[in-house]
Amino acid sequence: MSDPNERDDVLLRALRELPAHSDDGPAARRAQATARAAFVRAFDDEPFVVRVFGGASRAAVPVVLASVIGIYLMWAVGAANALFR
Repeated sequence: MSDPNERDDVLLRALRELPAHSDDGPAARRAQATARAAFVRAFDDEPFVVRVFGGASRAAVPVVLASVIGIYLMWAVGAANALFR
């Protein structure tokens, strides 16, 4: 079985012969600057409350999960102990 990259593919050869696209003009730089500024603005517009609760929820989820698991394990051990008495 031959390697697919070694086959003589007409379309692939035609694609390789096409020139590479490079857009270094002032319009491209302006578009990149506009896109970058819009990206930064999208995350700067969050209210302070959202930032505080977002950080608190990241810390609270593992704590709550560990607490629920601990309570369940205490119940399971107590239930198993009650069954064996």
